[in-house]
Amino acid sequence: MLTDFFKLNSPFERFDRETLASHLKTSKHICNVLYEPDLYAADRVSGVVFENVSFSKTVITKLTFTDCTFKDCLFIGTDFKSVELHDCIFENCNFFKSTFHAVYARPQQFRKAIQDEKYANIAVHLYHQLRENYYQESQREYKNEAEYYFGHWHRNNEFIQAKRKKKKWYLYRFQHIGSYLYGYLLGYGYRVRNLVATTFGLLTIATWANHTFAKYLFATPIEPSVVKTIYFTLTTMATLGASGYSPDTEIGYLFVVANVIFGISILSATIGAVFKKVIR
Repeated sequence: MLTDFFKLNSPFERFDRETLASHLKTSKHICNVLYEPDLYAADRVSGVVFENVSFSKTVITKLTFTDCTFKDCLFIGTDFKSVELHDCIFENCNFFKSTFHAVYARPQQFRKAIQDEKYANIAVHLYHQLRENYYQESQREYKNEAEYYFGHWHRNNEFIQAKRKKKKWYLYRFQHIGSYLYGYLLGYGYRVRNLVATTFGLLTIATWANHTFAKYLFATPIEPSVVKTIYFTLTTMATLGASGYSPDTEIGYLFVVANVIFGISILSATIGAVFKKVIR
């Protein structure tokens, strides 16, 4: 763990390009190193662990890293150009003011890079750079994942900044809770699996409630059944009209309204997620 998130732990050695290349030929563990040159280019690195290594203010270009681990590393002001990262892991790494251009890398590889929420602003910058890189490179398979992580850290950063500025709690607490629920339940509109899980959960709860309280909410005589309840729930939430049961109490009508509202919300979120995944 870095004692200071902006400095290497002491002691460390100073490497130039030739020294680093020499060590990579004989070792799979590069530790306690300050890489001094302004450029690191045209190389392939595989299965190497970089620990307490600084590539700060270095242009890393035309490199391919495969199955590498970067732990407690500094990339402050590092410029990544035409770099490929395959199955790599970044753990507790500082990407302050780093930039990404024509980079191929899954956003998930960076999910452990920032572990302390007080550095949420650095994580926001990191994922902003990644998502812009994916838009420019038309890497649709990764852009939504980057948007999700950006939303997650942006929420944390807004909360931290509000506390630092000593804003009144009611000016940011409710917004923070709403943003948290939006991310957790709907994946900020970008993570489809969150949306699918939430949809399934709401359908299950709504079906259970409609079936359990059917005889108290809907017209009598009534013969509740699981199939009829599922049919009623789906048609109501899809705003196709309440079929299967007919409400005859005020609470029953409120249940139907709740089903419709949930249905419209989920349908809107689904359309939005699909639109973002396919179009943008």
